[in-house]
Amino acid sequence: MVPKKQRVEIQIRTNEMHEFAERGIASHWLYKSSEKLNQVSLKEYDWLRDLVEIIEKGASPEDFLEYTKLQMFQDNVFCFTPTGEVIKLPRDASPIDFAYAVHTKIGDSTIGCEINGKNSPLQSTLKNGDLIKIIVSKNVSPSMHWLSITKTGKARAAIRRYWQNKTNINQKIAKKYITGLCIKIPHLPGKLGEVSSLIGIHECNIVNMEIVSKKIDYLEFIFDIQVNDLKKYTILISELKLKEYKFRIIRHRKKDALLQRIFKNFKRN
Repeated sequence: MVPKKQRVEIQIRTNEMHEFAERGIASHWLYKSSEKLNQVSLKEYDWLRDLVEIIEKGASPEDFLEYTKLQMFQDNVFCFTPTGEVIKLPRDASPIDFAYAVHTKIGDSTIGCEINGKNSPLQSTLKNGDLIKIIVSKNVSPSMHWLSITKTGKARAAIRRYWQNKTNINQKIAKKYITGLCIKIPHLPGKLGEVSSLIGIHECNIVNMEIVSKKIDYLEFIFDIQVNDLKKYTILISELKLKEYKFRIIRHRKKDALLQRIFKNFKRN
């Protein structure tokens, strides 16, 4: 009891109890169990901690299923890091599996390995008692070919997640296209504003606009347009047709030709 009669709970942990607490839901089950476990036995439940890590990082249901399928029912091999830490892996695991078991960032940056002090290919099959040293580099990416030689769900999920994130970034930095639209705009109030608004609504940016022809009934404009989304550009074309504007698409409008036309108009004026 403390002042104001509030209750305080104090826990005094042994090393073994701390290990239980670090393993989340596994610790609760183990703590209630009458089974006596040593450090080797505790390693048998590391797969559950790895599974929680995969879920927290937003893995897909397929990654979750593959991990549990691969991890729960396989024989294991025990390998060592250079510092003497024991890493448990499924039978026929590769150094890539080992690297990802140590840390995802190490797996992503792996370029080679040494097994028992000898340079070895990443396709090697690990054996019980092997001492593994992973060689890394900052300027590399995991290879999709590793999926065919990895055995752990953690490694496969990390490789797929890396390239999925890479794809998402590349989609956001999509290539922008420059195209031209030659449109005949009637001599009516608001028509030029209507065309300009349509271009803007569909996320196309007008980078240049000029009059190329003057008639009694209409003015002919060329719009140089930066296209950010090809689908929306297609919708823009459909709406121009629907509103019965007469136009043509200039697919390969060269900058030099554009500059020459501007210079020509300047000299004429």
